[in-house]
Amino acid sequence: MSKVNQPYSENKMAKLPQKRIFTNQWYRLDNAATIFSLMKSKRSTNIFRVSCTLKERVNLADLQMSLNRMMERFPYFNVTLKTGLFWSYFEENRNSPRIHAETKYPAQFMPVHKAGTFLFRVKAYYNRIAIEFHHCLTDGLGGITFLRALIADYLFLRGVRTNDWDDLFRYKQAPHPEEYDDSYKSNYGKNLPNPQVNGAGYKTPFTKVETGVFHIISATMSVKQLLQVARAMKISITELLTSIYIEALQDTLFNIPTEKRKKYMKPIRIAVPVNLRNPFPSKTMRNFSFMVTPGIDPQLGKHSFDEITNIIHHTLRKDAAKRDLKKYISRNVRGEYYPYIRFVPLFIKKLFGKIIFEKMGEKQNSGKLSNIGRVTMPEAFANEIEDFDFILAPSSTITTGCAIISFNDKFIINFSRTVEEPEVEKFFFRKLVKLGIKIKIQTN
Repeated sequence: MSKVNQPYSENKMAKLPQKRIFTNQWYRLDNAATIFSLMKSKRSTNIFRVSCTLKERVNLADLQMSLNRMMERFPYFNVTLKTGLFWSYFEENRNSPRIHAETKYPAQFMPVHKAGTFLFRVKAYYNRIAIEFHHCLTDGLGGITFLRALIADYLFLRGVRTNDWDDLFRYKQAPHPEEYDDSYKSNYGKNLPNPQVNGAGYKTPFTKVETGVFHIISATMSVKQLLQVARAMKISITELLTSIYIEALQDTLFNIPTEKRKKYMKPIRIAVPVNLRNPFPSKTMRNFSFMVTPGIDPQLGKHSFDEITNIIHHTLRKDAAKRDLKKYISRNVRGEYYPYIRFVPLFIKKLFGKIIFEKMGEKQNSGKLSNIGRVTMPEAFANEIEDFDFILAPSSTITTGCAIISFNDKFIINFSRTVEEPEVEKFFFRKLVKLGIKIKIQTN
């Protein structure tokens, strides 16, 4: 591959070749997308980001060509959000997606309710290709599937050849019908009982940043080294990092002066997404995940790290059991079938969208941690890649988030926050160092 030097400006990108094929299709929103579509906030943007850093600088024209090609392979992403009388829906987008320049802060507000707006944006910056998705469109698995396919097709256009495409989605490959599926509704159990709703969780007493500011602290470490530490404790990497996160939040709570601590003394819970495609076989590329919420109750006293890891180990495994998950799926889907909700005009639903979103999740939790897992690429493509990256959506309610991804032996943790004080991250990364893990820190 040869290096290509091109200026990264919006004007240059807008002039790149674009081509679209129209079929006049529309799609219903999945259950999670229905909730996200009611939200409109410049602080809680519901935008998550996946990216790939290549070993050579990006050629914008070839990237644009690959993006055009991928829209035919992912027709369910080639949509714009439309407003109906009672519900929103997706309609085929007659515009062409274009490559965007990078911004100072990631995951900025996207005007998804504006006609013709795509629910994702592809960004290029030197040797990095990033895609930011609105959660209306898909979840982390859908996002990383699209990114892997785009990177592979781009590298193919740049001259990289291979006979091994593994599970990558390819240009001119027909989408499987199940990729369109609303798998929440497919796994709905009409007569299952509603699960218990948690009360409000602990929130750190820190200073909120200005709207649009989004701080990221990134740490890179060895997968093998981290796995060795987790195995010594007989827990998974996700259980280990969730436990450290909870201990970090507990530390901020008990650092509050005693006379002021009482009003903050609430359960510390971490929202951990579970990919539902494993317990409920599904090929959907739309949303199909659910947040389990392991945690501790600090009113019972300050917990040791061993106590926390024991609680998290058992809670995560119990809450991620198929029977328990089906209760939550059914509870969420059931709301769409209630007549007094179903036939309420959409403009009224939007008025209560933020309340529903926060009550059902954001207010219950103190933090969020998402492990997108190990990303693989066929060897010919992997040789052209430095690493992959993942950043969670900013939130004004849950002010810190932890996003995890790995590629080869590189394990990357991105801590994001919408508050000024980096106290949670400091504790978190210092704990990893104390456990004997070597880390390299970067910030935005």
